[in-house]
Formats: sequence, structure tokens, C-alpha cells
Amino acid sequence: MAIRVANAPISWGIMEHVELPADYPYGRVLDEIGAAGYSGTELGPYGFLPADAAALRAELEKRSLTLCSAFVDIELGNAAAHAEGLAFVARSAQLISDAGARLLILSDKVTPERNVTAGRRDEGNQLSWNDSQWDAAAKAIREVITQCKTVGLRVAFHHHAGSHVETPEEIDRLFSLFPADELGLCLDTGHYVYCGGDTVEFLEKQAARVWCVHLKDLYETKAAEARAARMNFHAAVRHGIFAPLGRGDIAFPKVVRLLQDRNFDGWVVVEADVLPDGVGADAPLANAIAGREYLRLLGV
Repeated sequence: MAIRVANAPISWGIMEHVELPADYPYGRVLDEIGAAGYSGTELGPYGFLPADAAALRAELEKRSLTLCSAFVDIELGNAAAHAEGLAFVARSAQLISDAGARLLILSDKVTPERNVTAGRRDEGNQLSWNDSQWDAAAKAIREVITQCKTVGLRVAFHHHAGSHVETPEEIDRLFSLFPADELGLCLDTGHYVYCGGDTVEFLEKQAARVWCVHLKDLYETKAAEARAARMNFHAAVRHGIFAPLGRGDIAFPKVVRLLQDRNFDGWVVVEADVLPDGVGADAPLANAIAGREYLRLLGV
């Protein structure tokens, strides 16, 4: 069993559905991920890294990096959006499989109606999908699992602030619909805590369901300010709710110990969600180096 450590373009402000920072072309980001001591990377938004598998493999091999996964979000509860979303999944799955990855990370897309309650557990639960939307989401997820299986990929679901699978209750409902060997979880520690969960408690109960981990720290004071000000997810990110790993309030020594004790075998991805015009976007390399050193101190 082995814990492998990656970083991701999002730590450099490279995030889906926002303008990408001109200062960080993909070559620089990959150089810095490698220089910071990581052995892997996520794909980032489709098209940020080369979308040709051979070219992508070559760029990764130059830096001794492995492609661990790709984050793909589609509007799962809206059946009218499924055709477009599933086509995007198929394209992404083929690329990352050809480039050597064995896991696709699926998420519901952040939508305006849910984004307004991001991080506020009770309000979010009041806006959960109705039964027909849950049925639509489950159907789409099953199709994603089938698509990915044909190219040798497993699927782990990423709960995401500002989406319809955000709160602990929504995660529980999702996993009541799928066998444990069919759909795993990409546990994002920062999002889980921001949206009302206890990461340590979750791992104590459901570590076997966790197929990858986004190690993301959180400043609880900043998070409380964002909730009180009723910020949406992107405003909360700009406010600086997410901390460089080890500098916030999440108990990572306990998190890491639980992963080790449960024989976790997979990738942990050090991330700090930042946006180019927000808090925390000014020192991605320094933060990535510090995060890797912090994990070494914890025995990873």
C-alpha cells in the first residue's frame, strides 16, 4: 500500500470556468509542480495541458510526473444537459487514460442557484435535488461509470461547495445509490469542512470509500466570515478561506494517520483553491514547496 503525492494546476489559479492567469502557462506550472517535489499532477481544466495524449505524456515525462486524474464537472441533476456533459466526460476520459491515469474525478457543476448558499449546510440542504433530479443524476453517474470502465478508469465523486452534492447529507444520499466498489469518493478536506462536515469523523467511518484525497486546508475564521457575509463559493475563495497546507485549522496529522491506518492506496493531491485576483494567489510555488515539506514531516 502506498500514498502517492501530487499537486494540481488549481493551486496556481488554474480553475474551471474562470479566466486563466497569463503568468502561468502550463509549462511553468508543470515545472513548478516538479520542482516542489511532487510526483504527480491532475489534468486541470481540459485544454490547459496538451489535449493530445502523446504530447501530454512527453511533457509529463520531461519532469518525471505522472498524471493521476482529471476533475470533470457536469450538470448532473439536469437531464437536458447530459448529452453535452457525457460527451465531455468521454473526451476527457479517453485523454487521461491514454496519458496513463486510472481515475476520473466527477463532480456536479457549480450552479448559480446553489452557489449562493455555498458553505452554509442547512441552507444548502433546503435546496437539494428533488427525487426526479436525484434520479437524473444517478442515471448520468452510471453512464459516466460505464464510459470510464471501457477505457480502464474508475470514477471517484468529488463533493463540491456550490454544487448539489456539497453537504454531508447529500454525500450520504449519493452513496446510498451506488455500491462501494462502483463509485468512490474524492474526499476534499477543505470543501468537506467548509460545507459542515468533520473530515476525521468521515474517515473513521468511511475510509474504504475514499479512492483519492484532495488535501486542502481551511482558515476557519475566514470561512466563518464568508458564511456570515453570505458569499458564494468564488467570492469565498477570493476572500481566502483556503490555507496553504498545514497553516489552517484542519487536523492533518489525524487525517494522515487515519489514511495510513486504513491502508489507503492512492493519490493525495495537495491543493489550495485560489483565483488570480484573490487572496493566496501570489506565492503558489512557495506554498507548494511548504505543503510537500509539511507532508514529509507527517511521514508521507
